Amino acid sequence: MEATRAWLGGWIDALILALSPMDVLFILAAAVVISLSKHAGMWIYALVALPGTLAHELAHFLVALLLGARPAFPSLLPVRTERGWRLGSVSFRVGRLRAMPIALAPLLLLPVALCWAAAFLRSASWPMYCAHAWITAALLQASLPSRTDLKLATPALVLLALLLAAAAVIVWLMR
Repeated sequence: MEATRAWLGGWIDALILALSPMDVLFILAAAVVISLSKHAGMWIYALVALPGTLAHELAHFLVALLLGARPAFPSLLPVRTERGWRLGSVSFRVGRLRAMPIALAPLLLLPVALCWAAAFLRSASWPMYCAHAWITAALLQASLPSRTDLKLATPALVLLALLLAAAAVIVWLMR
């Protein structure tokens, strides 16, 4: 267990150390540009956010496929909703327990974004450097679960928390 923790910690440290302060600054600047592009119109925002949207929906699709939820192929066409625009979606049918990992699947994009940055930013020349910073920022933003994702995951997370609390009480009583 300790060796695994040391290996994982070393791996994360290596990824973080692979990024210079300039890399972090460019990634943050790209994230700001992506966020501000919302004000330039829906189609511009949809195009600027496309790498992240694609990755976000593919994460849902792949985890749903792995869990046997028979997902529909991701849609990347923007749709107007009550709260604004939905840039993509994946539909699937499964119970609440399997919905949690599917809903939280975009969190898997966080290490993907860090690996992308570590692998491509250092060796990239100027125009490609900006493209890699943009892709990294899009992946980081896409790793955040949407409102719909959180709504799907909440009941299962509450159930999981209750089960863990019950298990902790049982272990505590048995000592």
